Amino acid sequence: MNDISHITKKFGDLSLWQDGPAFWVSKPGQGLPLLKKLPQFTVRAIGHSAGKREIIAIESGEREELDATMDNLHSAIASKLVPPDPTDIYPGTFYGTKRRRKPVIAIQGGIHGSELTGTVAGFNLLQVIATGQDLRGKPWPRLAELARATRIVFLPWLNPDGVARFPLECTSGVPSELEQLLTHGVLADGTPFKYPENKRYFPIPPEKVAFMGCYFNDAGVNLQYDFTSVRRQPETEAWMSYYLRERPDGILICHCNFGTMIDLPEYYVPVGYQQIVSRLGGAVRSRLLREGYEIGRTSWGLMPGLGKPFLSQIGATYHVCGGAAFLCEFPAGVKEFFFTPDQMLDIGLLTLEEVFSFAHRDGFRPYELWDKVKKMLG
Repeated sequence: MNDISHITKKFGDLSLWQDGPAFWVSKPGQGLPLLKKLPQFTVRAIGHSAGKREIIAIESGEREELDATMDNLHSAIASKLVPPDPTDIYPGTFYGTKRRRKPVIAIQGGIHGSELTGTVAGFNLLQVIATGQDLRGKPWPRLAELARATRIVFLPWLNPDGVARFPLECTSGVPSELEQLLTHGVLADGTPFKYPENKRYFPIPPEKVAFMGCYFNDAGVNLQYDFTSVRRQPETEAWMSYYLRERPDGILICHCNFGTMIDLPEYYVPVGYQQIVSRLGGAVRSRLLREGYEIGRTSWGLMPGLGKPFLSQIGATYHVCGGAAFLCEFPAGVKEFFFTPDQMLDIGLLTLEEVFSFAHRDGFRPYELWDKVKKMLG
């Protein structure tokens, strides 16, 4: 399951791409020692992977308790009959009757073990919160101000099995064919799995592969779609339970491709949330273009299922915890869509700054403006 000989036969020694800059903190071997230097953050174990690896959440900012009385959003919504009101989607039994004074944002990285640009941005964000500067020493005064006024929960490696299997540190400059082989895997006879056809198999049978792609946990499951399984993976149970505990307002779910950034809203979320996703996507793209980054853009024609009824972990997150979930495809920086590690980190931190700015200005609940809510709270 971890035999990369078919891959090295084609690409040779992978050591050329196995080191990254000091600020490129992508894996537990770098991230856990850094956390020991940042004692102001709480590190919480929230579960274990199929391969028995620990899943952690890193918490910043005081937790404000909600007076919610139940853990099922849809039962709470269904508890009230006519008259129908599409804006009445915040039942107090689930969301609580009191408003928190700070927005709560979750940053989730590493559900696919080779897609770690968002994880790197998250660790640099922690350094910004602690010191005002990222791990390169670059100051981010506005990001620091916004982040310190936010409750942040950061899950750097939701799929630690896939992360452990990924032999590289940074994908900047890596041939896209190599990155895809490592991500999606190779059958025992050397035949590569191809995206998205490999999604026809669920799970990928571990005994039939030479190298299990980093997309999957040790049980061969792509956690992106595990929410709909009868017997869910432990990683899925971990994020569901933790997000229910925190009930974040917004969840930034970090993936990587050639850099299409905030993806289009999913089919099975309320219309108001779809609008929020689109507005945030526009804000992030506009900021990056102003900063000189020619990032891509997703169209409906490139969406999985071409906009058909479709549910993944992004949409499922709303249905579990009631928060607005955003899929962000950060750049992998591969050779054919090249970004340097510095550029990739800047894109990540600029995106986080726009997400926090949106949270404090407009908020992630449709039909209201957070700045007005804050005035009401006094």
